[in-house]
Amino acid sequence: MIELTQEAIDSFKKAGKLSAEALQYGKSIIKPGVKVIDVLDKIEEKIKLMGGDFAFPPQISLNEVAAHNCPDAGDAAILQDQVIKLDVGVAIGGYVTDNALTIDLGGKYTDLVKASREALDAALKLIVPGTPIGQIGKAIQEVIQSYGYSPVRNLSGHGIGQFKVHMSPGIPNFDTGEKNTLKDGMTIAIEPFVAMGKRFSNVNPDGWTAVTRDGLPACQVEHTIAITETGPMVLTGQN
Repeated sequence: MIELTQEAIDSFKKAGKLSAEALQYGKSIIKPGVKVIDVLDKIEEKIKLMGGDFAFPPQISLNEVAAHNCPDAGDAAILQDQVIKLDVGVAIGGYVTDNALTIDLGGKYTDLVKASREALDAALKLIVPGTPIGQIGKAIQEVIQSYGYSPVRNLSGHGIGQFKVHMSPGIPNFDTGEKNTLKDGMTIAIEPFVAMGKRFSNVNPDGWTAVTRDGLPACQVEHTIAITETGPMVLTGQN
């Protein structure tokens, strides 16, 4: 956990604002017939123009690819009627914020997307000092399962900090029973992953890209939050 000085808070807020703006910009240019790589290139340009640094390369993951897809420069994938996960992170002064959303271009998976957003909303209500981490996962799991879907158990939210996209604590998407609690001054990313079928994903040989085990679509949504005595400060609150 890093110290949330005023400098850190100001940098996190600016990074969160830019992350959210870059995510919404990406959403606005995701349309049928557009190349995935062209969308990602434009998001990178947008982040640079706004004065931010990349926390990681913007990522688009399609259908059964649950997360972390970074296409090569020559990738020819074209957006059509897929379930599209867009994940964008921006850093200011090294202070990282991370946010994501899912777009259902084909209009066939409305409830899948809705389940992820409602799970995130349920988790945000618990983000106060003293909340056991397992309770956050429980709230996420209950919402997802109420729609008949499964939380992806080996993908999770995470702590986030200066020059670190992933750090302790892990924030599960199911009830782990973990008793460790949220602390004042923590910065975390809440990141529900919802699968239509099996509750685990496989990781590709690149060591990073996660794919559902049964080939069914998954979706993702994410906010970065600073925890304070008075409640959560949603740093990426525009998405």
